[in-house]
Amino acid sequence: MSTSEAGRSRPKRGAAPQASPATAATASGFRDILCAVDGTVGSTAAVKLAASLAGPDGHLTLLAVTAVKGSGVYQVADISPARAERLLSRAERIASEAGVRATAAVDPGGPAEEVILKRATEHELLAIGPPATSWLTGMIVGGVTSAILSRFTTPMLVVRRPFIDSLRARRILVASDGEEGSDRLVELAAGLGESQQAQVTLVNALGAESKINPRAIQAQAKALKRALAGTEEPHIEPGKPWEVILNAANSNDAALIVIGSRRLGGVRALGSVSRRIVHEAPCAVLVVPPVE
Repeated sequence: MSTSEAGRSRPKRGAAPQASPATAATASGFRDILCAVDGTVGSTAAVKLAASLAGPDGHLTLLAVTAVKGSGVYQVADISPARAERLLSRAERIASEAGVRATAAVDPGGPAEEVILKRATEHELLAIGPPATSWLTGMIVGGVTSAILSRFTTPMLVVRRPFIDSLRARRILVASDGEEGSDRLVELAAGLGESQQAQVTLVNALGAESKINPRAIQAQAKALKRALAGTEEPHIEPGKPWEVILNAANSNDAALIVIGSRRLGGVRALGSVSRRIVHEAPCAVLVVPPVE
């Protein structure tokens, strides 16, 4: 990545692969990942998991947004340039220890969510820390992760505080309502399960708030079994979708939830299942935007 007016890059351990922007994983997983680095425990955990997903053939772009405002003695920044350098150096060590190539970049622009959204379009996946507030508070106060959830176009991996370094041999849940677009969620989860040697379980909620499409769910469950040996029966329970998904994650000790999003914002976001999951899940969440 070359230096530009929008920010300064610090190439490390090889240049970024020259590939066109993508919005979905390859059959073996994500390879070109943007990691938003802000010094929180969650963002550090996101770098670790991103490195594991990318693997030795992948590449991480480590981004610190300083959001500089003003000039001269009145200049302020959300993250000081010196701190940004320290944070990126730490993230680079994580990538290096995982054997993954990385490029670090400091972007003085702002607001942070605008910079991250724009840069994420050039990558297959955005890895970021979790919202700093509860679900309800996040609807009112907002925050970088909450703001991005309303407008993102690149799959988004939200990783919680201290997290395992890998999905290998762990459990992935894929939440499906059987409606249009859910097939690609199942395919994505199957690809991750294969590349990470992880167990994948399909989750579906039966209730007044969910659309019931039993034939589609059955077809998706069969597709998972064909793709991954030893796949268990789908987890289907009555109840509110977010409650069923969270209960399944807790009872199955899930490491990742794969879920689709309609990118609801404002008051409409109060009814968003994916937002609730991002805020309250006990594990990492991979949120996939709708096809445009």
